[in-house]
Amino acid sequence: MKKIFLLLVVSISVCMTSCKSDDDAAGPADTQDKFIGVWKITQEFENGVEQTLETCDLESRLTVTDDQKYSGASYDLENETCVLQETLTGGWENLGSNKYKITPDLDGEEAIEATITFSGNTMTIVTNDEDGELKEILTRV
Repeated sequence: MKKIFLLLVVSISVCMTSCKSDDDAAGPADTQDKFIGVWKITQEFENGVEQTLETCDLESRLTVTDDQKYSGASYDLENETCVLQETLTGGWENLGSNKYKITPDLDGEEAIEATITFSGNTMTIVTNDEDGELKEILTRV
């Protein structure tokens, strides 16, 4: 279940888009959201405590596209080899002010709101639920 949540949170990263231009009169603006691209997880914190990522966690990728869709793949270790465990897909929406809504395609799964920020090629995703805060740091591949 934690891997599903991890992949879902990575999927939330996909919701990080910003299409607002501060200077529309100056001509066409670059409207591609920083969230769009391929990302890999590099760090994870639960309630402020850094979690140890396994080798196969580092193989997982999140792909965010400009048509407001995402897909993510997670891997498990089997016979000393990382094997694809599952692929999750869904949609994302930029709510503004660094807030994103991530909606998985899985039946029965609810949309999640996340705060996503960017610094260079690094994205930080923060979500909160009944278990506390989950913060994930991803790097553009």
